[in-house]
Amino acid sequence: MLRHTRAVWLLVACVGAAAQTPGAIQQLEASAQQHLAARDAAGALSDYEKLAKLNPHSAVYEDEIGFLLAATGRSSDAIPHFRRATELDPRMAQAWYHFGVALWLGQQPAPAVEALRKAVALAPGRADYRLRLGSAYNETGNPALAAAELSRAARQLPGDKDVWAGLGLAYQRQGKFNDARAAYKRAVELDPGDAMLRNSYGLAIVNAGDPAGGLREFQAILARDPANVHVRVNVGWAYIAAGRLKDAVAELTQLIRDHPEAASAHYDLGVAYKELDDLPHARAEFEQAAKIEPTLAEAHYSLALTELDAGEAAAAIGHLRAAVQYRPDYADAWYRLGTVLQQQGDVDGSIEALRRDVALDASNAGAWNSLGLMLRRKKDIAGAKVAFDKAAELRRAEEEKKEDALRRGTTRKN
Repeated sequence: MLRHTRAVWLLVACVGAAAQTPGAIQQLEASAQQHLAARDAAGALSDYEKLAKLNPHSAVYEDEIGFLLAATGRSSDAIPHFRRATELDPRMAQAWYHFGVALWLGQQPAPAVEALRKAVALAPGRADYRLRLGSAYNETGNPALAAAELSRAARQLPGDKDVWAGLGLAYQRQGKFNDARAAYKRAVELDPGDAMLRNSYGLAIVNAGDPAGGLREFQAILARDPANVHVRVNVGWAYIAAGRLKDAVAELTQLIRDHPEAASAHYDLGVAYKELDDLPHARAEFEQAAKIEPTLAEAHYSLALTELDAGEAAAAIGHLRAAVQYRPDYADAWYRLGTVLQQQGDVDGSIEALRRDVALDASNAGAWNSLGLMLRRKKDIAGAKVAFDKAAELRRAEEEKKEDALRRGTTRKN
């Protein structure tokens, strides 16, 4: 009888607890919302942690805990909660997005990009997710993928300057300067007072073949902010693009006197000296740029070219390897590295570099031909044939393009 009575009481207690749980959950959820409305992140976090204990299978609670941890500067602590949320509900786009952002802040770019990709796949209508993914692609050296995502985001968010600025950067890094110019123009129209945005627009104008137009943009910025180092550097670059090399040397030399720590000024001055065939001064400036900013890939690449001019292939290879290390999407550097290694008899190294180049720029007939030669030396006859065929196809297309242009140029106009 005693045993039966105890069982009944246990059953009643369990039923009572079960009946109280939904009410307790509703109460905690209401409390969490009140704390959030009052911007009390600590209070809301405490409530959601309690809720997660009451219902450990809720992806929503885990995502909220992660979000509040990240919002209070604890991104590393947030990551396990976001991961848990994606495990509990693999189709929860918001959790994947938060997971990706937290991983990015935690300097884990590869898994961050993967998480952001899943977020976009699950919620293709979320332009803010695409913007973050496109920005991540830009930062990880994938400008083509960045442009694809950001162009879609731009259609969804035509009034967001960050989307257009990111798209301009992606196009710029692909060498699509006219497209970059158009994208940056849209961004500047949305925020004309953003000096750095206008500076990027000016640079895109220069790179699109209009150095005078770029100079006008830079001078407009300097009229309001004469000490802007980035803009002064780009003034020098515009002079180089316009062929005003002595003006470029004068401008950049003065800038370096004012700001000797400006690595980009040293680099551009090196370019001006190289264009003037003053290789000793060019080399010195490139070396200084790389010393100040060791990750400046362009400085390493330019140093490599001066080393090659001096017949110092070994030193050039070192700088080319540094260039592609710091900028993995640097197609020109991969191609140059492949050809130098080819000349040095490093077949495997040359093949690796040339394959990286054609993966980034499939339109380089010379790279395909060199790759074919190296593959043939490796007795990879099938691979060599593919590379040679591709080189021949590109050269035929180029010849046809030239012939077509010649025909148009000689056609009589009535």
